[in-house]
Amino acid sequence: MHQKSHKITLFLLLSMSAMSAFAEEQIISATAGQLTGSFAVVNKYIYRGGVENDDVALQAGIEYAHHNGVAIGYWGSTLDYDPSDDSETKDHGFEHNFYLAYAQKINQDWHYKVQTTAYYYQDGGTVYADNGDARKTTALDVLGELAYKNLTLGAVVMLTDVSFANAGDVYLNARYRYALAQNFMLNSSVGASIYNSSRDDSMMATQNKIVFNEARIGVSKEIPNMAVTASLDYVVGGKDRFETNFDDQVVLGLNFNF
Repeated sequence: MHQKSHKITLFLLLSMSAMSAFAEEQIISATAGQLTGSFAVVNKYIYRGGVENDDVALQAGIEYAHHNGVAIGYWGSTLDYDPSDDSETKDHGFEHNFYLAYAQKINQDWHYKVQTTAYYYQDGGTVYADNGDARKTTALDVLGELAYKNLTLGAVVMLTDVSFANAGDVYLNARYRYALAQNFMLNSSVGASIYNSSRDDSMMATQNKIVFNEARIGVSKEIPNMAVTASLDYVVGGKDRFETNFDDQVVLGLNFNF
């Protein structure tokens, strides 16, 4: 829920407002739980302000949620770069996210979720510095969310040193959704990072420890009788730990739920 190796990004489409690729709930068994899935097409894949795919991206997810609150799932997306060990021969790649989550309602208005996610790139991946230092691209993080009605606050902590992040990096996110007329939904979010520079090395030289990454404002609408949601987001770009400026983006998407 990644950008080229010199930038910081992670996927967490669970935390993105309108472009989330996870399906709406579809009850399979009241006692066993719920199986949901989706397939999405977006004009570009933007994550935490950074460009993961500047061309049309295909994204898919599936999740099984038990009635006790435990859920396991997968989400993946095409990329316009290749972070794997075959990057010299390929100019595109695929991101795989595997997660385990636990969510519960506190009462009618409050609920929370904790989740750990493993990020894996097709064919693995290692990034090398000029001096021979190397970092893997496979990553692991943990997410905590607390929601009150339509407002959700979240924090993601990176647990491993990888080519795009240090262990201890924290991403903070706030999301707000509001139902509009004609079954339109207003989606908004803002995200910022606190970077852990104490684990910097020749591959990770933090220039700014606290940065604004992105803000989003958009609308989405479910197309009646088709299990399809169309969305439009405007993304205000911020920066990353290297002081790289992100451009503003317009993201269009169609999400097919099953």
